[in-house]
Amino acid sequence: MGQFPDTQWSLIRRSGESPSLRRAAFSELARDYRPAILDYFRAHLAAADADDAAQSFLASSYEHGWWARADAGTGSFRGFLLVLLRRHLGHLRESTRAGTDLDAVSGWLPDPGPAADRLFDARFALVLAGRGVDRLRAEYRGRGRAPLFEALLGLLGNPPAHGELQAVAAQLGMPPNTLSVELRRLRKRLREAMGDELRGLCADDAAFDIEWAALTAVLDGH
Repeated sequence: MGQFPDTQWSLIRRSGESPSLRRAAFSELARDYRPAILDYFRAHLAAADADDAAQSFLASSYEHGWWARADAGTGSFRGFLLVLLRRHLGHLRESTRAGTDLDAVSGWLPDPGPAADRLFDARFALVLAGRGVDRLRAEYRGRGRAPLFEALLGLLGNPPAHGELQAVAAQLGMPPNTLSVELRRLRKRLREAMGDELRGLCADDAAFDIEWAALTAVLDGH
């Protein structure tokens, strides 16, 4: 079995024989990726059933050590997680058809096809963005530039409205052109930080290139 880089993911794999370490690592990873997992199930199931499916998926993942069985042949954590989600959804479908599971799903939605994977990818990208923001916030704070970062963070999403950049620049006591340069720099650094986070969840550079192309396409609305 190949080795992933030294990340939260590899920590889960290595700590499979230590319940205390596995619990801490899994809790952190589950906290980060639960929104993406929930969105995947919400594309297939009614809201209440989706919540139950996400919870049962996470409980089974921990109980049976699913996430500690990563095969580097899958290339990435995102790909491995999607395989597990599809299998779990298939199990729920089989239980519903067989009628042997008292907790079988009752509210199936029309099959969304590729849209479910795309929704998962979008949420996965947001997780990476959140991690990147946390890293950059710490960097700016360490350099005594926390007010600048928080002001720029509010401008990252959509292009600033008319006069908004000038108003923020005035509050910070800097020229608008300087603030514009800082905003472009932060956008670039956030992409780089997201790339760093994703690289730590990929088996190799080839897998990273594929993953990055897929996620940036979602971010760019393609």
